[in-house]
Amino acid sequence: MAIQNLRDKLLKAGLVDKKQKVAADTQDRREKKQLGADKLAAEEAERQRLFAEKQAQEAEAKRLADLAKAAERAVHEAANRVRNICDRWAVRVTRPGQRRFYFVQRSGRVGYLWLPDELCDQLCLGALAIVERLPAAEIATLGSKPVAVVKKPRSLLQQLIGQVKKGQMQVVSEETHVLLPPEPTERVLAIDPSAVRFWACSGKPLGYLSEGGAGSGEAATA
Repeated sequence: MAIQNLRDKLLKAGLVDKKQKVAADTQDRREKKQLGADKLAAEEAERQRLFAEKQAQEAEAKRLADLAKAAERAVHEAANRVRNICDRWAVRVTRPGQRRFYFVQRSGRVGYLWLPDELCDQLCLGALAIVERLPAAEIATLGSKPVAVVKKPRSLLQQLIGQVKKGQMQVVSEETHVLLPPEPTERVLAIDPSAVRFWACSGKPLGYLSEGGAGSGEAATA
């Protein structure tokens, strides 16, 4: 507006002619129009960028949700397969046992089963294994818990003593922990290795810790 007034004054003073003023005014209108178009283009580009960013975020959220659902389905399927194997092949305890057989559960706590002498002996020889068959929802809950950092591996006996002092030792149910022969135990290992809580197999013993780490040690019975 100030430039327009200046041109009017120059025109009145005879310092510019009317043709020059019209040309200058026309150029001003073109520049303003171009500025407006550039602003609109910039605003549209920003809207497009925000829209693309939102789409990318939604796509990533959907991808993560799909992965979570797939993982949940896999946990449920694995749990069901393990339970089916256990239901079919579990060695039932036909009479009350006189000995406690200790092992580490998937939760990290030491549990025990009341077993007769012959079944304890078979466990110690690797002829039987202890398999944990938890509901899928409980397995997922255990997997979401943070893993405690232990400076040095503890033996089963050390864990047992510590948890007895804290009153954390617990008897477990035959509904959640069963005895399996070697062949079905191998099948469970292929599906969910963490379900096998104790197996004194000759190749790679599972389910207890010695001072040197996993894979060696002695079964705990009482």
